[in-house]
Amino acid sequence: MLIKTIYILYFLLLLLKLDCCHSQSEISKINNKTQKIIEKYLVKENIPGMSITVTLNDSVIFSKGFGFSDIENKKPVYPNSTKFRIASITKTITASTIARLSELNIIDLKKSVYHYLDSLPRKQFDFTIEEVGGHLSGIRRVPSGEKYTCDNQYQKSNFYSIFNTDNLLFEPSTSYEYSNYGYKLLGVIIEKQTQESIFDNHKKYILNVLGLENTVPETKIHDSLTSKFYIEKKGEIIEAPCLDCTFKYAQGCYLSTSEDLAKLGNAYLFPNRILKKETLVELIRSKKLKNGIKTNYGFGFMSGKDFYGNLFFGHNGAYQGSRSVLRIYPKSKIVIAILANRNVDGLDNLATEISYNYNKISIH
Repeated sequence: MLIKTIYILYFLLLLLKLDCCHSQSEISKINNKTQKIIEKYLVKENIPGMSITVTLNDSVIFSKGFGFSDIENKKPVYPNSTKFRIASITKTITASTIARLSELNIIDLKKSVYHYLDSLPRKQFDFTIEEVGGHLSGIRRVPSGEKYTCDNQYQKSNFYSIFNTDNLLFEPSTSYEYSNYGYKLLGVIIEKQTQESIFDNHKKYILNVLGLENTVPETKIHDSLTSKFYIEKKGEIIEAPCLDCTFKYAQGCYLSTSEDLAKLGNAYLFPNRILKKETLVELIRSKKLKNGIKTNYGFGFMSGKDFYGNLFFGHNGAYQGSRSVLRIYPKSKIVIAILANRNVDGLDNLATEISYNYNKISIH
């Protein structure tokens, strides 16, 4: 009986070993395909540098830098240390922060923004924190007079006065308008309720919890590990104009590495790292307009199906001189983080092509 049991265990271990080796071999082949896809895309789009990390079931299976973070000095890209702009992917961090404050009963997402900001100039319609986070409040994309270049004069001190004159675009929840302005408002609420800066809240509830040491607010002074950022002008690749990050940290203006970003993505995939399962579900679930139409955007997260019909959620980012994608596939447990130091289109398509083969891998 003992010999029979030992034989069965040996047989099962042998099957497991063969399956593991088969999976490793399969991943290796897919990684080679991935590298070729990226190298071709880099040349086609004339991108100076990119960083791409792919994880499967919370383990890194592909992580590489391509091209240069600094063309002039030919500095290579390292996925664990070269920092790129993540732009609006920052919204997921702000949304997760406010959701954590909700779990702690510090902020109620269902309450009106005026409940927390009683001095905020009144509009013709009331709207909730949840509507702001889902881009359903009617708040326009950017405040009047705000610029992204360094000649920007719009400051936090202007927020209330300019909000007073900027009208809502529609009755809340009757339409969808992507709004950086709305995320500024969420940042103001977070700071008022906690009496701490938006940076400190991001660190306390998200970044420090996950050990994201390379995910930091951008300033005008870049360290040696921060990529330079480029645009194309008249067929020539040149450095992008100075980016003003004043009062933009709730909506964007964070730097990160692709490996940090992938780790962040896994925190949204696996509950109880930063948020409870039920909280994550509420953030990711698509909002609906009053007429029942889905927006494919939850609270700080977009969601949908890719070209091949695979369900994903996450966020994109775009500033002059940068593009970013964080794509999370819940069924296959795949996370893809892509960062580029040039403003290019088609990064979504690249993420879809990269994900296609990985999504076919079975999870054991």
